[in-house]
Amino acid sequence: MRTRNAFVAGGLVMALLLGACQTPTSAPTPTTEIAQPTNTLSPLPTPTVASVEESPLATPQTQDNEQLSPVPTPDLSSTVDDQGAIAWVANGVVTEGEYASQADFGDIRLWWSNDDTYLYLAMEGDTAGWVAVGIDPDQGMQGANYVFGYVENDEAMIWDAYGTARTGPNHPPDEDLGGTHDIVEFVGVEEDGVTRFEAKLPLESGDQYDKALTPGESYPIIVAIGGEDSFSAYHLRYDRGELTLQ
Repeated sequence: MRTRNAFVAGGLVMALLLGACQTPTSAPTPTTEIAQPTNTLSPLPTPTVASVEESPLATPQTQDNEQLSPVPTPDLSSTVDDQGAIAWVANGVVTEGEYASQADFGDIRLWWSNDDTYLYLAMEGDTAGWVAVGIDPDQGMQGANYVFGYVENDEAMIWDAYGTARTGPNHPPDEDLGGTHDIVEFVGVEEDGVTRFEAKLPLESGDQYDKALTPGESYPIIVAIGGEDSFSAYHLRYDRGELTLQ
């Protein structure tokens, strides 16, 4: 009997020792369930960015990705004066508004303007030869101040001449008479069977073979064309008119 009790007591002791050596299991941490909102918003869509090729506002670019230079604004400073009016330019082109007055003689045409100092003149004729205008003749061709020009082999030739007789090719250059050449600026062109000159000359040169011209006055003129590139060639036709200065 005593032996059985001892055996039972020993078994209890062993059970206690084994229980003490095991690591106790921790109690589970209680979890709290978070309720999700029932009216969640939909995520905003990511905006689509157009490519340079697709965007209408894209800056044009070259193949090497360098920005194109802007188109330059035309420079009109050489043809427009400070008041916005068309300025005279000796370029062989009669621009609309460049001259204040004009006269049409059929196959001979004349344009002119003036200021207080200079006469600006354009003359053209339907010819590959010479064109001329004589200002303020006394009788026939005599006494006129001539601007006479032609274009030969793309070279423009012009003379400041004077009528010494009523008829014939009697209009020697002023310099041959002891005067001076007083055409300040000129250009001549020949194209499509038309010869055209633009010239600038003083209203009063001081040369005895150039008659002084006064703004506001009117003067008789002779216009003529010839069929050859020759200063002494006879005219094909001529006409008469009047030149009034501003």
